Amino acid sequence: MNHTVTVLMYHGVGDERGACAGADAHYAVSGRQFAAHLALAKQAGLRVSSVADLLRDPATAARGVAFTFDDGHASNGPAAELIARDGGSADFFVNPSQVGAAHYLGWSALRDMAAAGMSIQSHGYNHYYLDDLSPQEVEAQVRDSKKAIEDNVGQPVTLFAPPGGRVAPNLREVAARAGYTAVCSSRVGLWHTADGAWDVPRLAVLHGTSDEQLARWLRQDWWEITNRRTRYAVLTSAKRLLGNQAYERLRGRLLRSAA
Repeated sequence: MNHTVTVLMYHGVGDERGACAGADAHYAVSGRQFAAHLALAKQAGLRVSSVADLLRDPATAARGVAFTFDDGHASNGPAAELIARDGGSADFFVNPSQVGAAHYLGWSALRDMAAAGMSIQSHGYNHYYLDDLSPQEVEAQVRDSKKAIEDNVGQPVTLFAPPGGRVAPNLREVAARAGYTAVCSSRVGLWHTADGAWDVPRLAVLHGTSDEQLARWLRQDWWEITNRRTRYAVLTSAKRLLGNQAYERLRGRLLRSAA
């Protein structure tokens, strides 16, 4: 059975003005935005779910929208509380090396979130771009992060999200060997569940994402998704052409000039 699911990717969730200490401002949404997104999902008749829950019960994907969070910013804790309040769930991809650091969730908070029904998953042991690493280093990032999270949270880790969306060759095979069952990428698109879960596409929710735009994502508007895919293809080509370091420097300059 095939279902088409919108999978959203968040990072930091700030205050009503969007201030979010220690988070990338470009990726941080305001508290008002996030509350509006939850309301829009409810209005559309969609249940906020983790990818992990949708994989466990595929029938629920028919009326589900997946919420995922990358990096483990401290603001994700209150966001999880809002989701749990309405009986929903979400995936939180964390780097064990950053857990407990300034502006990041600690292990105790992550355990509380897991007890409330949240899915705590791997974003690599460090926030390293996998395409910059050797095959041995990639394997260590995938394997060691899974063990650290399972040891500290006490729940199975079955999903992996590569930092920055940078995918190493043979990531699927490496992840499968380590015991994962899915990879949530940064590839833009809708998740067709019949295609499997080794490259679950996601839509990145940014500070500049309007409520109207997000509503179109929830409706799975063809034109809107096509525009997002085109933008993603251009950015991916730029990353490959420039390399990660040069691309990040250029991105930083452009964001600063636009601020």
